[in-house]
Amino acid sequence: MLIVKPSSNALSELEPIEEPLPAVAADEIEPRFRAVVGRGGERRGIRLEGIYWDGLGRMSSAGKMSTADLVHYTASQMPESGNLASLLRVLSFKWALRRLDTVEDASSMANVNAIIQASPSPTILLTQEKKIQLFNDPFLTMLRQRLPLGDAAQLTKTLRFSIDTQIDEAIATLYRNRGKTLNTGFTIAVGAASMKGQINLALAPTHEKPMLIGYVSRY
Repeated sequence: MLIVKPSSNALSELEPIEEPLPAVAADEIEPRFRAVVGRGGERRGIRLEGIYWDGLGRMSSAGKMSTADLVHYTASQMPESGNLASLLRVLSFKWALRRLDTVEDASSMANVNAIIQASPSPTILLTQEKKIQLFNDPFLTMLRQRLPLGDAAQLTKTLRFSIDTQIDEAIATLYRNRGKTLNTGFTIAVGAASMKGQINLALAPTHEKPMLIGYVSRY
């Protein structure tokens, strides 16, 4: 059973969730030596942990250059008293943080809310805790047309929303099939009155917690 969170269709705050720290294997902290040859034939021997080599590889791919060219460029920016390996570590981590900031901005709740409000069809945001976190005006209009709603307060007290698929199962299925949607049935009830229909579920593009965007396709 899904319940409507006591909020209107306006954006509301989510409770922060704890993220477990990643485990680190012994071989991941062992520096790996590579001989890097620049365009001018200058050879440099560098020891970095594998995660930093991975970061430099992603940076060079994004910049459409080789890792050797990236190392050569970094060395040219290094002060006389600097350490190239340390500078490469900082550069790799700084680039990753900048990418993370970009992704988190794009997947913020404000942007998810904008997606829901821009939808012309009745649309909701479902949390893994079985709550309707957000909904748009067409969703509210649908309810008012089909069910005996009084005021907004009644929406939070008496409305019952359920889907035919377990929400945990729906989230797991959509994670396995990225880029796909899942169609399932839904039931909305207020008192003795109820309505049924079909809803298309998709993973919500947010990093905060697993959630689903539901687009009502038929009612």
